[in-house]
Amino acid sequence: MSRLFISVERLDTWTIEGRASLEGDRMTLTELNRSFAMKPAVHFLRSAGSDGDPYDLVGRVKSKEALDEMGADVFEKSVIYKDTAYDVIEGFIGEPLLP
Repeated sequence: MSRLFISVERLDTWTIEGRASLEGDRMTLTELNRSFAMKPAVHFLRSAGSDGDPYDLVGRVKSKEALDEMGADVFEKSVIYKDTAYDVIEGFIGEPLLP
């Protein structure tokens, strides 16, 4: 199974519906009995300015760790990288754990 991006909203919904459970940084999909190590991340939706996407980030997922290494600033639902602002969805990267 591949890594996956899960938005905060979707994770909240799955937890409320009983489709997922959380323990620390571990999420388990109850129907599949599959567990994932979760890391904070964002999914880049669009460039917020008129400059387009000069850094080719739209459509990509970056962990908070990678954003820190890049020197990007995260503020609520936005990321500013160098001189470009991006709209993002906050969430997590799920790395599958062995059964």
